[in-house]
Amino acid sequence: MCAMVRPVMHAAPGLRVRGGLAAVIATLVLLAGCSAGAEGGADAEASASPSGSGSAAPTETSDPEAPMDANQACAAMYVNGDKTLEERIGAALVGASDGLDVAAADQMHAIAVELGRLEPRVPEEFQGPVEKVRVPFLQLQEALDLGTEQQIELDVASTVEGLKQYQKLC
Repeated sequence: MCAMVRPVMHAAPGLRVRGGLAAVIATLVLLAGCSAGAEGGADAEASASPSGSGSAAPTETSDPEAPMDANQACAAMYVNGDKTLEERIGAALVGASDGLDVAAADQMHAIAVELGRLEPRVPEEFQGPVEKVRVPFLQLQEALDLGTEQQIELDVASTVEGLKQYQKLC
């Protein structure tokens, strides 16, 4: 088994990411494509459930800290929003690989925060995969917080593995 590790360089005038992510990007695109095809019935079911039940939708939106069941956890990753969380995770990693500027760093931070809010809400069996998905986002945040100018290694393989595990649960 090969570990995919992503080098990142933090430079004072501008942030840069070095190295290629072609294999990781291809895997993320493949995962997104597979989840879109596999979730077709679940998408329709998940989107139909809240509109069919008038009390369910307000409860979800009124308490963003409420625990989720497995269906809600799957919807949070693969259905909700104009762009799903899974797609935004891939886009953030691709954006960082293209050059870690302020916008890419902000996007990585936003995903780290969103995953951090999601983790305690999902059922226990989903929490490990969310932790794995979150690893490179936290690594980058720690490096930025420390103001390090040294190269850091982002463990993108952890994200790929976490997304695979999460998808299996859905």
